[in-house]
Amino acid sequence: MMDHKDNQKIDSTEIVTDNRALSKLQNFWYHNKWTVIIVAFFVCVVLVCTVQMLNKDKQDVTVLCGTTVRMDAEQREAFLAALSKVCPEDYDQDGERQVGMVDYQVFSEDEINVMVETEVDGEMVTVERPQVSLQWNTEQYNNLRNAIAKTGEYSLCFASPYVYETLLPGYVVEGKAVRLGDTDFYRYHEAVQVLPADTMVCLLREFAIGESSKDDVYERSVALYEAIVAYDVKD
Repeated sequence: MMDHKDNQKIDSTEIVTDNRALSKLQNFWYHNKWTVIIVAFFVCVVLVCTVQMLNKDKQDVTVLCGTTVRMDAEQREAFLAALSKVCPEDYDQDGERQVGMVDYQVFSEDEINVMVETEVDGEMVTVERPQVSLQWNTEQYNNLRNAIAKTGEYSLCFASPYVYETLLPGYVVEGKAVRLGDTDFYRYHEAVQVLPADTMVCLLREFAIGESSKDDVYERSVALYEAIVAYDVKD
């Protein structure tokens, strides 16, 4: 049987061992803490980015929208569901046809200052449209112009008459622009009617850069444009 002195020796040895290990760990941390912190940071960034990429919704086609309308979440979801329904193929083969959208809300000067009828206390009255910041509107306009003219990322565009007349000349394929309200696709899908009937749906020309420079990606936009224009409620 071990006596009290033996127990003391064992306990003392364990304490010395623990202290040595702790001392080595503290020494390592003192000399390498910034390296460890930096490596840990980049590992976290890589993990977060990887998770986001794996969880990110994949779009078969992405459309561009420049109108006076700002859709809320429910309207946007319903609008994109209608587009996804007529998307010809599941191009990325992930099990569903999915259309994405990048949109900008842009007003002409006349549209900013327009008077509209609205109901107030049960009566219809004429009021001025809520003030739109000119600086914000200019930023939206410039961002939309860059998306159309400089990135080459988008080939199918929904445009207000103002955007169509001021930003799209020279970028639309000849004969590939129709008034959305004249299509059965618009008349049949209530969700699409969130956009005004005079919205133009346009096929933009191919670019030498961006997604539209890839023939297979561009053809997806061509096919979706044709599906919208040729949509027949009888089908």
